[in-house]
Amino acid sequence: MSDEAWSEFLFKLADLFEATEATLGGSHRNGPLEVFAPRTDLGRIAAYREIFHQQNAIMQAVARQGPGAVTQADALPEIAAFRRSDFYNLWCIPQRYNHGLALNLTSSTGWFGTLVINTSSEVTPTQVEQLRAIAPELQQAVERWKWLAQLRGANQMTLDTLDLAGQGAVFLNRRGTVLDCNQTAHSMLVDGRLHIRQGHLAGPDEASNQKLALMIGRCLDHPDTGGGRVQIECSDGTLTVQCAPCPADMAFPWPQRPAAIVIIADPRQRLRKRIEELSRLNGLTRAEIELAIAIVETGSRKSAAESRGVSDATARAQLTSIFDKTGVRRQTELVRLLMDEG
Repeated sequence: MSDEAWSEFLFKLADLFEATEATLGGSHRNGPLEVFAPRTDLGRIAAYREIFHQQNAIMQAVARQGPGAVTQADALPEIAAFRRSDFYNLWCIPQRYNHGLALNLTSSTGWFGTLVINTSSEVTPTQVEQLRAIAPELQQAVERWKWLAQLRGANQMTLDTLDLAGQGAVFLNRRGTVLDCNQTAHSMLVDGRLHIRQGHLAGPDEASNQKLALMIGRCLDHPDTGGGRVQIECSDGTLTVQCAPCPADMAFPWPQRPAAIVIIADPRQRLRKRIEELSRLNGLTRAEIELAIAIVETGSRKSAAESRGVSDATARAQLTSIFDKTGVRRQTELVRLLMDEG
């Protein structure tokens, strides 16, 4: 189900066949080439991608045999010319890839690839039968692997789209454990508006924890009735949190399959993002960021200080520091700077 698992499997497969290497390479049409060769030097893999892949006449001949075909390289009519090629003599021979046994694999997602058993001695009939015996399971594994990758890509697109909309998004599994989140949700976790405790999404206090747990639990236990919505009070504002079930027929292996998505809306998010951009440029502190947000929302320094629970003298000092760092001299100029999204 993962790239790492394929590398581990190929390493063991080479041992089973007493081979020099077992490789898997393939791609979607016009997509980048994927190569898994756990025993091959990374520099040689890079050279194959950049130089030799287009020169590999044997792999082109193997691909023409069609999906599911098991092919002995030595039996192909192109083998004589192949053994005179630079690829064979400069890349294959130094690694003892003298002979090859190949299996074409495909996925309904449009991916096509070939698994190759590279040997230093001629392929035996026993090795051919071994590969044919496991070919159906390998085909099923490729299908699951590529469908999972496609579903993960779709989920990532969902996270990215919500990110662009300024909303946090978190995927949960059937146990309510966090699987993944977008950058907006990550920033909420970093600054303490939300937390992850024992793998579960949590609020900044016990009351918000109970609200979240009840809503998420109801969504996971009764997905047919839909999700829910709660308000979470944070130190610097209110978050609107929604939970919705993911389709039950998603072809993910449990426990990686998302069972629910949590979407978090912060009415201050656009302003917060603008201030964070200015903070990176000008070095605003957390307290100065919170004061700037409060000034935009309340319209005055004194009201901002009161809403934050600090003295007017403290707010005045922080505002002076903000002015020095950003180069503005009036609160109206500061508000215009913060509200300017260009």
